[in-house]
Amino acid sequence: MTSAPTAPSAPPSPLRIYLHSTLLTSHTLRGPAQEDYAQYSSYCTRRLSRLRHNRDVKKELLHCRQYKGAYSTRDATNAPAAGKGGKHAYRPIDMTNVPSPILASHVNFFLEPLYCAERCWASSLHFKALASGGGDGREGSGNALGGRKKEVSPGKLRAQSIKRLRKAVKYATLLETLTLSRYAGPVGAEGEEDGEATKEGDGAAPPVDEHTQMEARAYASWMRGNLALEQNQWQVAYAEYQTAMTLCQKLAISSNGSGGDGKENQNGQVEGNDGNSMQQLEMFDFFTTRAHSVIAPLLKYCHYELKENGMSPDEKISFLQESQHSNTSSNTANDPLQSKLLSLKTETLQNQATSGSNMSQLIFRENTIVVETKELRMALLKIQDLKEDWEAVAAKQTHGNAGKNDSKLMALLSGYDDAMSLANKELKQLAALKSGPAVNAKKFQLVNILGYVKYQKLKLLMARNEGLVNGILKGQSTGSGKGDNGKKKTKKELTLKQLEEVAHLYDALLQDARAVASLPGGGSLEDFDPSENGSTAVVEDEFLLEANANILRLRALRCYYLGRMHSSPLVHKYPEAVALLDQAESLASEALEEIAACDKMEGGDEMLEHLEKVVGEIKGEKCRVVAVSYLNKKASFSSSSSSSQSASSLLHRLHSYEVPSNPTKSIASVPPKLEPMVCKPSFFDVALNYISEYPGEELESAMEECWGKKDSGVAAQEFWVGFAVDKL
Repeated sequence: MTSAPTAPSAPPSPLRIYLHSTLLTSHTLRGPAQEDYAQYSSYCTRRLSRLRHNRDVKKELLHCRQYKGAYSTRDATNAPAAGKGGKHAYRPIDMTNVPSPILASHVNFFLEPLYCAERCWASSLHFKALASGGGDGREGSGNALGGRKKEVSPGKLRAQSIKRLRKAVKYATLLETLTLSRYAGPVGAEGEEDGEATKEGDGAAPPVDEHTQMEARAYASWMRGNLALEQNQWQVAYAEYQTAMTLCQKLAISSNGSGGDGKENQNGQVEGNDGNSMQQLEMFDFFTTRAHSVIAPLLKYCHYELKENGMSPDEKISFLQESQHSNTSSNTANDPLQSKLLSLKTETLQNQATSGSNMSQLIFRENTIVVETKELRMALLKIQDLKEDWEAVAAKQTHGNAGKNDSKLMALLSGYDDAMSLANKELKQLAALKSGPAVNAKKFQLVNILGYVKYQKLKLLMARNEGLVNGILKGQSTGSGKGDNGKKKTKKELTLKQLEEVAHLYDALLQDARAVASLPGGGSLEDFDPSENGSTAVVEDEFLLEANANILRLRALRCYYLGRMHSSPLVHKYPEAVALLDQAESLASEALEEIAACDKMEGGDEMLEHLEKVVGEIKGEKCRVVAVSYLNKKASFSSSSSSSQSASSLLHRLHSYEVPSNPTKSIASVPPKLEPMVCKPSFFDVALNYISEYPGEELESAMEECWGKKDSGVAAQEFWVGFAVDKL
């Protein structure tokens, strides 16, 4: 029999392999970041082929019988002779037979089981997505299952997913074993046949350093936790995830505090301690993020499952929501807490819809509507929960969570659309039936439910758009207090772009308000026309009066801001601006009367207060536009004007008939410009009283130096008195 080769006598220094950093690069570029696990599985297959065919390691890693004398051959002494297939026949291998010095000679011995585990893990997640409806659910889809393309049950897909995950755990455990290997090579013992290999003699050094061993243990613990999680073994999963999290925290600390000189082997792999501070900082951030964003949600989920038995459904939802809020950095797509929370909410909604205790009745346009269908009740309950979530996020809205607020709003709008789709579906089913008291009553209920849902959706959109308008206006009107620098705050003028944004928003608001006025529903069952499903019937009630009053208010505000757009210096269409402001004032006065007549209108007092303020602004703006229009008209006939008159404002040119070349900025100077002020003669009388107190001796000596000794004192006094008399 062929004996196994002997291990080298001088083993290389231990390797340092950054396993998680290598996987992070692969996940970012090859599919897992986009949840495309089929693509990542294919990439792992290609990467494994390249790793195994390296000329330095292919003798140990390839399964060809050509290399049956290698260390990795399983039961090499009892290996069968080459039969069918010759040297290319399959050779079973066992990597634990490879001595530690040989493992330390190349990094591919550790990357090969790592990518085998990754390929099985990616394939498991791919089958899991198919089982949950994330694929076509057929064999052969995504190159994950071979054979014919036929429908596969979710149970079979789940079994296949767990099977692949078991293989991933097997390869991850093999990686951990190889990093801890101290096997020095086969040793011939006395009394044994010549060439028989034993695994005694564990005096060799490990092939990798302590950092790599910790990374391999953390990865293997995380993979074993995934398998236990899928098999509902919560205690085992909790222990494995706890181990992985502890190791990641230790790796982060060691990466942040490691030092020494880095070395590089012949394969380009960094050996020893890394002295690059930038890489240390990067590794510290990576392991900290992995511990808090990847492993922590899984650990919390296992903790939740362990204490779930004694909790009510409401307590379960509260616990999951608190866990979600405490860990905002976790990835929602891979967070089991989020999926569990959604499933619990769905189950709760189904129970509430079945019991009929909530959302069984609606009040719309003075009619009490009974919601008889379970699907509609469940859709309305879902809208109620989504609205509470959106209001909670909107109350805490900042620049950082604006995207989260938008996602909540879109989910709420989608809930309204689902409810409207259900109501329309039932109306279509009733359209094929003959008219009768029961059928007409059912149609009347569905039409009012449809009108109620549409009204709630339009009301939400209008409130959001009005909030955007108020945000633009609030950013310009900063109040009358003092700012951070101690200066007084001033009111800024709206730019033309901001005026356009406000006008566009009021256009959208006006369209929504007109849609509210044309909503179906209202009236009584006797007035209901089943042939049209209530879509064209107009019912004169309090709801319609309030909707028309709101339309007048929005028309007035739209005209006002359109007038301000036309009167801006960049547009200067003053006749059109005056016409728009007149129309805005007329509409605002009419809207004030209509809103005041609606006693039960929601937010009516705030609307009246705001409209009264806008009416005053319209009058002031119209006066300003008329004045600027007159100045602009006169300026076109004026031949020329002096520069001093052009620089003066209208307030300082009340008695001047010359119009400056740029009248739009010459009404008044804000703040007022400084003006020279003539001193009163009494100031010089007071000054004359203090002349005698000046040092006379020093002045006389100075006068003698300048004018000589001839009557210097008389000359000095004549000089000061003459100066004062001249000024008087």
